[in-house]
Amino acid sequence: MGTDKTFLEFEGKTLLNHAIDLLHIHFPLLLISSNSSELSRLKIKVVNDEVLNCGPLGGIFSCLKQSETEWNFVLSVDSPFVQHDFISALENELVGVDAVVPVHKKGSEPLIAFYNKSCLPAMQKQLNSGNYKMQNLLNEVNTKWVDSENWIAKYPKIFHNLNNPSDLKMG
Repeated sequence: MGTDKTFLEFEGKTLLNHAIDLLHIHFPLLLISSNSSELSRLKIKVVNDEVLNCGPLGGIFSCLKQSETEWNFVLSVDSPFVQHDFISALENELVGVDAVVPVHKKGSEPLIAFYNKSCLPAMQKQLNSGNYKMQNLLNEVNTKWVDSENWIAKYPKIFHNLNNPSDLKMG
């Protein structure tokens, strides 16, 4: 996209507001991973990356460390098509694992997933070694891969990310 997607307008509201509106129904406490000073005006806690320039792993790590709950749902701001019933279905899979991640024939969705604080040591180890790949983390911890083909059949755009200016017009 070439810019921070947080405040881009999509279907009449910012991508950030889409995410907040979806998540506040499921979770009483929200954290936003961002190093942007523009977010300081929000009433939601903004968490800066403890380790800079390491992609999503650093943001998830920093938020997990500051979270008050054992389980945390991660949603990238550019994923406005995720549905309430999908989050609830993933939430039903949280027993006996460290992470719950949707998977489908095109790949996995580590930025639309649940992470337990039990992932923190593996995340710290990866960050210390300069290994920032989410897939490597998920192979290291006890990950439950949830087949999500049926969700794609129900909601064809559920995993579509808004990555180009033209995507903002697709609604």
